[in-house]
Amino acid sequence: MKPTLPLLLAALLLAAPAALASPCTQAADDTQAALDRMIADLAASGPSAPESDSALLSHDPSPSALAKTEAEIGDGVKPEIAQKALERARAAAAAGDEEACQKDVAAARDAIGLE
Repeated sequence: MKPTLPLLLAALLLAAPAALASPCTQAADDTQAALDRMIADLAASGPSAPESDSALLSHDPSPSALAKTEAEIGDGVKPEIAQKALERARAAAAAGDEEACQKDVAAARDAIGLE
């Protein structure tokens, strides 16, 4: 077997998941990136909170935990609402329910003021 054939097969296998992703999955990923930027901006400009036990153990917070903390310290519940909608969207996409996925992505985008 030529050495280029295994590399070609590996490249095809790595590209397969991206090719199988639905348009809604991509929209959810794009919305998650926008939400992450919003939360980072809120965290940088707003009040701070004490570090959690997990943070003290060098565990990275989940997007849900970040959104919840921002809501708890007074930055509003919109990031948390958006994060929950994105979690529902991903579950719908995994179940093959494109319509529900699109609805939940739209709800997430609406919660954080995206068109």
